[in-house]
Amino acid sequence: MALMFGAAACSSSASKPAADGSSSPTGASSPSTGSAPSSATGSGGTPATGSGGTSAPGTGTPTTPVPSSGPVQRVAEIHSEGGFAGNALRLQPPAVVVYSDGTVVLNASKRYTLDSGALASLLASVRKDLDGLPETVSPTKGRPIPDIPTTVLGIRKGDGSYQTVRAAGLPQIGKDGGYPAPLYDAYTKLNDLNATAGTPFTGPDVRYLLSCPAAGGTKPEPWPAGMPQPVNAEGATCVEIHVATGPAAAAVRTACQAYLPGDLQSKPAVPYQSDKGVRTCQWRYALPDETS
Repeated sequence: MALMFGAAACSSSASKPAADGSSSPTGASSPSTGSAPSSATGSGGTPATGSGGTSAPGTGTPTTPVPSSGPVQRVAEIHSEGGFAGNALRLQPPAVVVYSDGTVVLNASKRYTLDSGALASLLASVRKDLDGLPETVSPTKGRPIPDIPTTVLGIRKGDGSYQTVRAAGLPQIGKDGGYPAPLYDAYTKLNDLNATAGTPFTGPDVRYLLSCPAAGGTKPEPWPAGMPQPVNAEGATCVEIHVATGPAAAAVRTACQAYLPGDLQSKPAVPYQSDKGVRTCQWRYALPDETS
């Protein structure tokens, strides 16, 4: 099936399948409306931090103040769904996720902090871009092929609700391929947060996946001490995801294969004999709002 790519496709590389290995669209061209605020903490310079810092000039004033107390909330993100490899690896984190305290996490592997001014400007700008768009947007020129993942943009609105907008092949098709300019601009502003190097993302909790390996493989080893046993029996519901804390998290990190965002290569995982059958496992650090 043919796909008509515009200039955006020429200037951007393909996004990696989000739900199977990585959703980190890269190389998007900057929109005419500007990019995300650049004031952030990270490893690449000496930016301002906290409410007392000086942020880059914003693109507007948010309709409501950015939350500064209470539980940390997810306020913006880019993630992907589907694509050539489907949704096999369910540990895939958002390519970019922003929290109400200014924390930015990139692919669950890097992090840095936007100061309050930069955060407010970013949210106001993306809210304006996505305002009034439906949950799913289709391009007006050509049609995306099934192998291209669907890009999902998320933004917490001024009333506290969370808006998501889905667009198949958004980084590749872009504005010239028929997507609304504000939608592509919102994507670019969030994707530009990848420009800050940040520092390694870690945490006390881990998110891990248990799955059933193919029959007839390597002889399973005993179930790791301290790692919780599976909940589901073998069969269609074999795959399960949990969050572990404390000693259980340490046991998971020791026994299971570490998940690497964007790595689509299949690697052998150690099979373990649980009380519900043989399982393999994979883990990554849990995001601040991932509790189960």
